[in-house]
Amino acid sequence: MSYRLLVSGLLSCPLAAQTSESSLPIVSLLSGFLLLAFVYIFKLKLDIYKLQKAKTTKKGSRLGFYSLHDDISGFPNKFFLQQQLDELLKRAPEQHYSLLLIKITQFEQVNKLLGHSNSNLILAQIAQRINDHLAAEDKALTFEFRQQKPTRVCHLGGVDFAIWVDCDDKEHMAEYLADTLERAIPEPMIVHGCAVDYQLQSGIAHYPEHGTQLNELLERAHLALQYHSSLQGSSQVFSNDMLHYTNDKLTLMAELRQAITEQQLALYIQPQVDMRSHEVLAGEVYIRWRHPKRGLLTPDSFLALAEEMGVIYPLTQWVLNEAVAMIAKLKQAGLVSKIAVNISSKDLLHDELVEALEQLFDKYQVAPGQLILELKESALVAEPVKAMTMLQRLHQLGVELALDDFGTGLSSLAYIRQLPVQYVKVDCSFISDLHKSDMNAAITGAIIDMARNLDLGVIAEGVEEAEVEQKLLRMGCSRGQGFFYSRPFELSGFAVWLKQWQPDKIKLQ
Repeated sequence: MSYRLLVSGLLSCPLAAQTSESSLPIVSLLSGFLLLAFVYIFKLKLDIYKLQKAKTTKKGSRLGFYSLHDDISGFPNKFFLQQQLDELLKRAPEQHYSLLLIKITQFEQVNKLLGHSNSNLILAQIAQRINDHLAAEDKALTFEFRQQKPTRVCHLGGVDFAIWVDCDDKEHMAEYLADTLERAIPEPMIVHGCAVDYQLQSGIAHYPEHGTQLNELLERAHLALQYHSSLQGSSQVFSNDMLHYTNDKLTLMAELRQAITEQQLALYIQPQVDMRSHEVLAGEVYIRWRHPKRGLLTPDSFLALAEEMGVIYPLTQWVLNEAVAMIAKLKQAGLVSKIAVNISSKDLLHDELVEALEQLFDKYQVAPGQLILELKESALVAEPVKAMTMLQRLHQLGVELALDDFGTGLSSLAYIRQLPVQYVKVDCSFISDLHKSDMNAAITGAIIDMARNLDLGVIAEGVEEAEVEQKLLRMGCSRGQGFFYSRPFELSGFAVWLKQWQPDKIKLQ
C-alpha cells in the first residue's frame, strides 16, 4: 500500500476506536501522521530533483551537440575534428595522414541572389553531396554514424570543409579524392526554378611531413588551395616553396587572371625612331593594369611575379593579340610601323607559341615581319636548347627578334653569334649618362662595334637629350627611343600620333 493510502486509512478510523483502551495515544497518531507527511514531502522533492536532472542532462546533451557540430549543415565542426585527431594521433602517431581542405567558390553570388536562408540550405546540401560521395571511401576518417551511415566531412565554418585521409599505404589518396570531388560534386542545384552553379577548390597538407598540429596543417592546406586556384593546373599539395607566396601575392595573381578577361589591362607604346631622319620605325608596347582597388599598376608591380608563378603566358597572349590588331589597324589607315613586344623565358617554353602567332597573323591579315619580339639574355639561360629551338622557329615564321638589355647579361660572343636575332638593344643604364661618363661611353661604343661586326642592328633606349642622340650617331648607332622623342602613351592613340608626328620639330615631351 502506498503512503497516500496509508494516510487516508488513518484519517478514516472511527473516533471510538481511538478512545478505546487498545487505541494509540493521540500523540502516537500525530507522530505517525507527521512521519508519513515527511515521507510524502521527501518523495515529492526526489521526483522533482530527478525531473530537473533529466531536463538538465537533455539540455546539456543538446548544447554538447551544437558545440561540436555546425549549426547550418549539422556536420561535425573544427572542435569535433580536433578531438578526433587528438585521440587518433595518440593511438597511431607514426602513421601518415593527409588533411584535405575543400572550399566552395562563387558562393558570395549565391548569397546575393538567393538570400541567406536559401544559401544556407544549398550549403547544407553541398556538404551532404560531399559526404555521400565519400560513403565508399574507407580511407576517409569516419567521425560519427547517422542512421547507420558514416559521416566523413567536417564543416569548418563558412564555405570550408575538411576531410582527414589515411594515406599510410596509398601516398596519393588525398589527391585522388580531391580531383574526384572537384569533378563530380559541382552539379547545378535548382532553387526556386533557378540553376545555382558553384565550384570546389582543394588544398592538401600531409601529416607529419607538413605539420603535426591541426592549425598548422589547416594553414598550409589553405595556402596550397590558394596556390592551386591561382595557378591553374598546379598541384593542390602544399610544398615549402609556397611559404614565400603571401596571401597578397596569390590574390594579386588570381585578380590578374580576371583582369585579362575583364578588360582591366591597357597597352602603352613608346616610338622607336631613326635618329638621322627622325622617321618612326617601330613602337615598343608596355602593359599597364587598371586595378579596381590598387589603381594604375606598372609592369614592375606584377610582371616578375606573373612569370614566377606561371601566369605570364596568358598575359603574353593578350598582349600579342592587341599588338597584332593595332598593326592591322595602322595598315588600314595607310600607316606603317612595326610593333615590338617583350616576351619572357616562360613564353619560349610554350610549344604552341608559334601556332598562336600564325593564327593571329591569319586572323588580322598581318605580315609576320611587322612584329618584333624582344627577349632578355636571361631568357636563354634556363633551358638554352629549347629556347634556341623556339627562336629558330620564330625566325622561320618571319618574326623579327631583338635581344633586350644587351650588355647586362653574361652571354658569350660565340653564343650570341648563334642566335637568330636582328637587333640588340643597349640598356638605358648605359645611354642616359652617355655624354657624362667615359666608362658608359666606352661600354656603349664596344657594344655598337660588336653588333655591327655581327651584322646586327642597334637600338639605344633611354635617349633623353640631344647631346646623347648626337654622340650615339657618331658611334654608329642610328635607332633610338626615349623621352627625347616621346613619353609612352596609350596604344589606342598610336594611329593619331603617327599622323600628327612632325620629324623636324622634335622636342622634349
